Amino acid sequence: MRGIPRSTSRSLFGFSRKVPKEPRATDLDPGFLQLLELNNMLAIKARPPSVESIIKAFRELFTSKQKEESSLEELQAHHAIIAVRYLRKENHEEAGFGLSTKDLQTAMYVLSRRKRNDEHQEKVVELAKIVFEELQSRRAKDPSAVQEYGSSALNHYVQILTRCGESMEARRLVVEFQSSEPLDNEKPRFLWKHLLAGFAAERNDEEILQTIELMGQNGLPFDATFHQQLVQSCIHQDNLAMMKRWYLYPIDQGAAPRPRISCKVLRTCVFHKHFDWAQSIATKMMEKNPEKAEWDVLFQLAAGKGKGVEEVERMMTVMVQRTEKGPDRLRPDTSTINDLISLANKMNDPYLAERYVGLAERWKIPLNAFTYLMQMDYRIKAGDITGARHAYARLQGHEFSNKDIPLVNKLILVMCNANEPDHEAIMGLVEDMTERNFRFEPDTVSALCLLHLKRNELHDVIDLLQTHVFHYELQERASIRDMFVGFCLDRSNNTATAWDAYTILRQLFDETDREIRTKLMDEFFDRRRSDMAIHVFGHMRQSPFQERRPTADTYTQCFEGIAKQADLNALETVHNMLKLDSEVEPDTRLHNALMLAYTACGQPERSLEFWDDVVYSREGPTYNSICIALQACEAMPFGERQARDIWKRLKKFDIDVTKEIYVGYVAALARHGLIAESMEQLGKMEAEVGHRPDSVSLGIFYNASPGVTKKAEVETWIKDKYPGAWKDLEKIGKTKPRGGNGVFMINRRIPA
Repeated sequence: MRGIPRSTSRSLFGFSRKVPKEPRATDLDPGFLQLLELNNMLAIKARPPSVESIIKAFRELFTSKQKEESSLEELQAHHAIIAVRYLRKENHEEAGFGLSTKDLQTAMYVLSRRKRNDEHQEKVVELAKIVFEELQSRRAKDPSAVQEYGSSALNHYVQILTRCGESMEARRLVVEFQSSEPLDNEKPRFLWKHLLAGFAAERNDEEILQTIELMGQNGLPFDATFHQQLVQSCIHQDNLAMMKRWYLYPIDQGAAPRPRISCKVLRTCVFHKHFDWAQSIATKMMEKNPEKAEWDVLFQLAAGKGKGVEEVERMMTVMVQRTEKGPDRLRPDTSTINDLISLANKMNDPYLAERYVGLAERWKIPLNAFTYLMQMDYRIKAGDITGARHAYARLQGHEFSNKDIPLVNKLILVMCNANEPDHEAIMGLVEDMTERNFRFEPDTVSALCLLHLKRNELHDVIDLLQTHVFHYELQERASIRDMFVGFCLDRSNNTATAWDAYTILRQLFDETDREIRTKLMDEFFDRRRSDMAIHVFGHMRQSPFQERRPTADTYTQCFEGIAKQADLNALETVHNMLKLDSEVEPDTRLHNALMLAYTACGQPERSLEFWDDVVYSREGPTYNSICIALQACEAMPFGERQARDIWKRLKKFDIDVTKEIYVGYVAALARHGLIAESMEQLGKMEAEVGHRPDSVSLGIFYNASPGVTKKAEVETWIKDKYPGAWKDLEKIGKTKPRGGNGVFMINRRIPA
């Protein structure tokens, strides 16, 4: 396949003589590369890695996840499933097919760290089921090892099921195990807590009630601990109706809700402006000596109901005065200020939030990382990017964790999307995040990659992707890939940069499907770079995965693109690929595309060889096939003979002749100087096909007529016979060649 020519302005992927620097190594979790290799080898029916290396890879992956306290991604779960099934099949003679009980329990623990509301949990649940069933099978062979095989695995498995929408199945297992296993006193409590949280997440009041009844039957009354767990789960789901309903549900022995959950309920009501309901809780708090956390939420209630900063400050003074002589002296602190700022942030009132920061200064209350994160948030909402950056600068002096990363990602994203991005400031944030080993969100990676692409910083694009992209789910990877596709399809980006973007996409997003690759191939054809387009096609052709290799339709689109550019070298390259492709059986559309391509490339005789293949094929020709064959006749020497032969066949077999076929026959005759016969055919057109010659039909006749003299003769005839159509043709306009009369700008492109 012909190589792509170099361009002295480029710096990567064959466009420059400069030696590029080495890109950053791919950041993959330990062991994951070997699991990927196993899947790829199985998919292409090649020799897989050794059993020993697969066992080691599985162990390394889950051990590293356990040490990092991180969860398993859906894509990783998919490859782990393949590994376990492969080991069961190929290593069944070894005890436990090579994976120890400890390996499986580590896997179960890691799977249980999956967040409740994560999307696409199917593979995680499937892997958890496989591992749990294997542990149960081993336990059945060794009934004495209850602690090793039973309760801890059950706890993790129930946690996974309830976090993935499978709470009914989880409850069935809990009831079954509790009736048959000597679990310790604390284990059942954890299990039932998971169930309550699971049904709350699924918003299933009926099953929550059923679960509470089953708890009672198993000696576990609905006490304040269970009550707190359930109500807190409703709050996490942002379901106020459920929160209120279960907050009021009677607790065992008439106990009161714990102060901590009452504070959370009150705060939730304030944030949602349910002040009447909140006031009833606040009244009960004030009937006793409120704790510090209760005072904080009472301040929030007052602020939420419209009390100004000065009034809230007077309430703080009252709190101090009421407690200064007692054993537990209370003063507003950082959490007090943060609660008030979070409320102002919720109310989208950045001015109020800044006043609470001023209140902290008056009381000499130190601010912490959470304060600065909230400052970033409300300043971003207000469009104060400079202020948000100042807040981040203060944040850098504090420790913050992964749960705080979304706000920093939000700041980077907003800065990248600015009309004139401050590249230096953005890179400062990026470098700080990188030094802290924090992960960027997919949207942030997309925005940064786009920024680097526009600045032609290709190595930075690759380094960024190598660091982050292999830690995302397939759907998240797809969102980044789509940015690259959009960049390639954007005509405001020059072709060389679009090619660089495609090359990066091809290297790091190998899962990109045939449809997207075909769209990119068409784009390079449209950019008049058939050499690049056939490289895209060749990459599909070289894929070891059948679902990414070209089909007959892909070949058809490729030949149509080649026809647009009339590139004979590209045509011969792709045609040779087709001849060697045992997976593709040419159909009529593919033969049509070959005819189009060979005619466009100046080889109409070769084109008509495919017409013969179409005529004698089982599928037979389409109307487009006939039009394309007539165009080939028009282009080849003495082509009127073949055109008449085709016309005779149509008449012989009584095939309905369309307007397009009729005009194509006229053009074939006219091209070879048979002007009088063409005029005669046009005169019979209405009787033959039911259409009177229109401006397009007559324009094609004019364009096909050879030489200045013949064109002048045709022009005179059209003006005399069809004056209205000639006026329409004049409106269409002609090309402006250096010599001759030019031709009308009529598109005669025929789809395959």
